[in-house]
This record gives sequence, C-alpha cells and structure tokens, in this order.
Amino acid sequence: MIVNILKKRPVFSALFLFLWLALDVSSVHASGLCEANGPVEKAHIKRVVDGDTIHLTDGRKVRLVGINTPELDHKHQKHQAYAVQATEFLRARLDQFVYLQRAKDDRDRYGRYLYYLFDKDRISLASQLLSEGLGYRIAVPPNLAYQDCFVESEDAARRAHKGLWQQSLQWQPKAGFAISRVNITSITQNRGGWWLETDQDLVINLPASAVDYWPAQKVFYLEGKSVEVRGWQHQRKSRHSNYATWVLSVRHPNDLSNTFTKD
Repeated sequence: MIVNILKKRPVFSALFLFLWLALDVSSVHASGLCEANGPVEKAHIKRVVDGDTIHLTDGRKVRLVGINTPELDHKHQKHQAYAVQATEFLRARLDQFVYLQRAKDDRDRYGRYLYYLFDKDRISLASQLLSEGLGYRIAVPPNLAYQDCFVESEDAARRAHKGLWQQSLQWQPKAGFAISRVNITSITQNRGGWWLETDQDLVINLPASAVDYWPAQKVFYLEGKSVEVRGWQHQRKSRHSNYATWVLSVRHPNDLSNTFTKD
C-alpha cells in the first residue's frame, strides 16, 4: 500500500501544479492584466528613468507604448502627483532584464524606441501600472496592440479610485499630457482635420491624418455633448482673438468619448 501511494504522489503533484498554474492564469485575466501575445525579446536594463521610460544596457532608450505616466522633475524635484510612485512601481517589477515587443511605429520624435514591455512572467508592465492608477492609457495609431486590455486595466483602477483617479478631471491651461472633461460647443472641418470647440479656452483637433477613424456622423454627434478627452495639448502660436489659446490633438476614438466611467 505504501508503495502504491508513493507511486501516485508524482501524479498528485503534477495535478496540483496544473491546477495552480490554471488558477494563476485565470487570476491574471480577472485582474485585467495583459499577457504577451507573440514572440518577445529579452533585454538587459541599465536604469529605470521614470514610470514609462527605461534605458537598456545596449544603449537603447525605451518608451512604453500605450501609457503616459506622470512626469518626474529631475532638475527641481517638483514632481507631478504619483510620478515617484509610478517610477518605484516599475523599478520594483524589473530585475536585471525585461521582455519587449516592438511597436509597429517603433521610434518617437525624441529617438526613443517604442516597445511593449513585459516582466519575467510576460505580463505587460503598462497594464500593471494602469491597474494601479499610476498612468493614463493613450492610443496613438498604428501602435494599438493591447488597447482593449489596457482599457480594462485602467477601468479597474478607475472604479476603485486608485492613484490618479482620485484627482479632478477639470481642464487646466498647461502644456503637456492632459485628460479633461469638457463640453463641445461647435464643430468645423478644414484641411487640418476636424476642430471641436469647447466651453473652455481649448479646441480639440482630430487631424486629417486620422480621418479614417472619424466619419462625419460620428463627429457631429458630439456637438453639444460632454466628452472626456485625453492627449497632449499645446499653446497655439496664433494669437487671433477668435481662436482658442490651447489645442489638444486626438488621433484615435478611444481617447475622445462621451461615454465614460462616472466618478
């Protein structure tokens, strides 16, 4: 009898391991985190710069795709809210290496490489940051892989009022990344794309390069609506009195919506 039990023990161990792995995978899906889809490259880390930027030992400077985290002020130490937490969170989940996948458009205007990054278990680092409320999801075509999962990760943090989702979405007149709720007052179109005037000193631009995402019926539907918009805004060079001072460009419908989670 003892011999039979010992013979069966490997079977029980294998069964336990299988069930444990199955539960572990299901917990990843339930939490809204994203697993790597497709081949990944292993790379070694030199340092974590901030919540969405790392440097590799081979000299590559890497920007995470699909997320924008608060900015660190390396010069004056006047960091944006949750910038330090996002940096420390990323640093804590990286050891000496990281797995990465190239985005379709793999360089930004600063020369940084645009990659999707994954930890040792091949779980998306962007989705982990989003699920903790330590960054905002952003959609910039053609780099749209994992967008559905990123939406789920962010929504989980939003419902729980984690991190950044404890802050107001009141529009602010400042350069850089912004997420705000505004009302659309009028809509026009020209060769520069769609221009959505708001009840703030802000106009939202849907550039001509993204016209395929914006059928006229869908755009005009937004007139008179309260919307949530996110992206990078800048101060207009023209000082024409009839123009809004600030412009925020949106390149994908995921970043401009009149259906949003209530606070």
